[in-house]
Amino acid sequence: MRSTFARLALALWALLMLSASVVWLVLQTDIDSEAGVLFASVCAVVVGAVLTVKVPSNAVGPLSLIAGSAWVLYSFGRAYAVVAIGSSNGLPLGYLLGWLGAWTGALFLIGVASLILCFPTGKPVGWWRLVGLGPVIGAVSTVIGAFLLWGLPLEVLAYEEAVSQTRWYPLIDAGFVIGFVSVIPATLSVLARYRRASSVERQQIKWLLAATSALAIAYMVAAMSDDSNGAIWWVVSMAVAAIPIAILFAVLRYRLYEIDRILSRTVSYVIVLGVLTGVYLIGLSVLSSLFSESSLSVAASTLAAAALFTPVRRRVQAGVERRFNRSRYDAEQVMDGFSGSLRQGLDPSTLVEGWVGVVSETMQPSSVSVWVRNDFGTLGG
Repeated sequence: MRSTFARLALALWALLMLSASVVWLVLQTDIDSEAGVLFASVCAVVVGAVLTVKVPSNAVGPLSLIAGSAWVLYSFGRAYAVVAIGSSNGLPLGYLLGWLGAWTGALFLIGVASLILCFPTGKPVGWWRLVGLGPVIGAVSTVIGAFLLWGLPLEVLAYEEAVSQTRWYPLIDAGFVIGFVSVIPATLSVLARYRRASSVERQQIKWLLAATSALAIAYMVAAMSDDSNGAIWWVVSMAVAAIPIAILFAVLRYRLYEIDRILSRTVSYVIVLGVLTGVYLIGLSVLSSLFSESSLSVAASTLAAAALFTPVRRRVQAGVERRFNRSRYDAEQVMDGFSGSLRQGLDPSTLVEGWVGVVSETMQPSSVSVWVRNDFGTLGG
């Protein structure tokens, strides 16, 4: 029950962040490079929500979720506060969102650096743990500054130029700077992890290494260039977006965290929902033309969709399993065939040979040995 509630809460939060991003885009009259960072943030939120459900003990999921959510709140909060100030009656949660929009952007950079540092195990490798002190100090400074900003007028919090002149904003600014600087050593830690990793882990890490390298180079170029050069910051924002996309690719392509199971289930239920929705709408349209009573058409269409749920789900699930989890599907097919052969007889030698064949085909071990009790005679394979 708790797991189901957590999944529902994370799904609703991801949907809320996506909705806030869309509203922010609608409120903007001039789209700049911040839109690219917002796209990266939404990607990070979705990836973080999925990984938090699948591997809650691993820090990668929560860090991705926090980093993405921080920038969405940063962008949306400021835009919402400006609208709230211009509204005659104000808007609900106007002050809270304005306050969040004044400082959460620093947590985005801190979260990105921490995410890079901890991928994929959830912990920094070796002495690179010392690099993690930087994001921790930045987070503490940001949170302290955020509490000290509470109580300032909304007219100050809503505008970056105004809030940056306040007494306590340097604590927030320190979080931005520390997060910005921490990206470089975090990228180097990925390179060190790659050199020490096994062949499978290298396949999982190499895409993140490419994305973080591009981000580090873009960061350095942007830091040395004129702040008004929007093209460079667009490149930086796209490099940031590449990080959650690289993590998603590692998860799906190289079976990181064994998440293909939850992916196949998600795809299955989306397809089933689409098919049943189509059946319901088509049935409702046809029956409405045949019967004048609308309630009868609705009831009949609903019953038809409900009756088709189980058979459609089974067929769709089987098809998706063959596509997304082929090795597991093949193993199940082999086991089903072996179980059927057992019903035809239990000859000891045939049983041993069949069992060795099943284990060899599904598990692919380097060697197999079988010992049977003396009731059947001692057999080995």
